[in-house]
Amino acid sequence: MADYLRAECTKAFRRKYLYIALLVCLAGESLLLLGSWLTYSWGNTNISFHSTAVMVAAILSFGLYATLITGDIVFSDQYKHNTLKNEVSYGLPRGRIYLGKLLVSMLVALAACVVLIGFYLGGCWLLFPHDGSDGTVWSLLGYCLAGAFPLWLGGQALVMACYFLVRSSTMAAFLSIGILVVLASVFQALGLLISPVFECIRHFLPGVMLDTLASMAFDWPYVGLCWIVGAVWCVGSTVVGLAIFRRKEIR
Repeated sequence: MADYLRAECTKAFRRKYLYIALLVCLAGESLLLLGSWLTYSWGNTNISFHSTAVMVAAILSFGLYATLITGDIVFSDQYKHNTLKNEVSYGLPRGRIYLGKLLVSMLVALAACVVLIGFYLGGCWLLFPHDGSDGTVWSLLGYCLAGAFPLWLGGQALVMACYFLVRSSTMAAFLSIGILVVLASVFQALGLLISPVFECIRHFLPGVMLDTLASMAFDWPYVGLCWIVGAVWCVGSTVVGLAIFRRKEIR
């Protein structure tokens, strides 16, 4: 397993796709920082480290969308290029293939998260004035990231299950978006039209919990709930995905 993980990591971290995606995201962050800095330079004293850094808490749900990219970086159209069929034909256990790619996708996602959040917060720290609320900002970000991390991992596990089980990477991406994003609206409508049970279930969808997390600031039991829900999504997606993949015909 260690050799397989090493090979998958080497392949993933050597892909230009990863670095192009990172550069695009870093360019977007740079434009956001530049716009805030220009606003501050033109005399807006409301712009500070606090006001810019807390934006991270407001966009936690974007981490779910990013799992589509990190999953695609690792899975890399394996059905289209027949590389998955070659791995199976070579005699590699399907469990090793599935779990290896899943773990590497999580590692790539974690590395990208550290780079992107570190770059943005570093820019905020250097460019904008500080006040006595810095400690509160770091506490809020720590709280939000502690709750978001397991939900992101659950989303990553779901995305990888879709990539493994659907031959078309495009269709797998649409299916992932449907479950992670669209399903919340469907359950909301069903809750209004059919039964409040659907609305209760909706509150345990990763995207909904990420949107709720910042508004529940410093409610640490809610962070614990995020870990439980994230673990259920992660384990559930992996068990279902691996069970079907073991019986799936690879053509």
